[in-house]
Amino acid sequence: MSEIIVIGSGVIGLSAALDLQAAGFQPRILTRDLPQATTSVAAGAMWSASDLDGRLRRWAEVSLRRFLPLAEAPVSGVTLQRMREVYAQPVPDPWYRDLLPFFARVPARHMPPHMQDGYLMDLPMVAPPLYLSKLQAEFLGNGGSIETRAVASLSELSDEAALLVNCSGVGARELADDAEVYPIRGQTILLESHDIAQGYMDNAAVDHIFPRGDGVLVGGIKVAGDWNRQLDPAVSADIISRVAKIEPSLGRAKALRQFVGLRPGRAEVRLEAERLSESCAVIHNYGHAAIGYTLSWGCAAEVAALARNLL
Repeated sequence: MSEIIVIGSGVIGLSAALDLQAAGFQPRILTRDLPQATTSVAAGAMWSASDLDGRLRRWAEVSLRRFLPLAEAPVSGVTLQRMREVYAQPVPDPWYRDLLPFFARVPARHMPPHMQDGYLMDLPMVAPPLYLSKLQAEFLGNGGSIETRAVASLSELSDEAALLVNCSGVGARELADDAEVYPIRGQTILLESHDIAQGYMDNAAVDHIFPRGDGVLVGGIKVAGDWNRQLDPAVSADIISRVAKIEPSLGRAKALRQFVGLRPGRAEVRLEAERLSESCAVIHNYGHAAIGYTLSWGCAAEVAALARNLL
């Protein structure tokens, strides 16, 4: 019997598995899809935490402190990116301003039409295909194993491990029988562009321009309750039209890849332990919506702490 099984190999599952290894455990991963086929590969993957409070803020800070050193390693898939985040109304300084290598207010002359305020910041930007490959290689290099296998219920694994870590994302609706989980459909495009030095975020309109190691990711949409995983050409055309108004060169850039992902929506992140049987417990770690990367390492640290208490 394995001591720990992690269910899911997106950024939440891989991060949790690595922190469990660092805590001295030997987890194995069961996953329906390998990392490069998960929703995590479609993510914008910018560390973004302006609206967070409570334990979400604590988790985001842990992740930020993990990402900043990674940005100094060229092979990590993480870079430090100058970003312009804009708002339609005045906003106070963000809670994390003093944690960043650079922070300033966006000058009025650089504010887009209809925008009143904004930040200029150096933030960790993740290129998911590169970063997920790095995490996977690190997990396997530490002696871990990944098995592709569909799991219908948690109870079917209760005889295989003393502890399950449920990082199944939107799949937790069925796997954990949690009706609070719902999909938030996203669509993004990776463009070939080398002349975009500064990123852009308008989270209210979901207008994103993310320069990163493998191109410039642009997006996007957030459609709650939509289970459709097929690319919509009309959405792609609208995304290009929107970002080209901000950076005109993007309207002519070559599309390298397009993504659709179902973010795991929930009223709040579920990170807690429960007992399935006398011999098996489960730690739930899902419901991160659009900020899985932002919360990933903070949640992983809490998973490892819970595991130490349970085992």
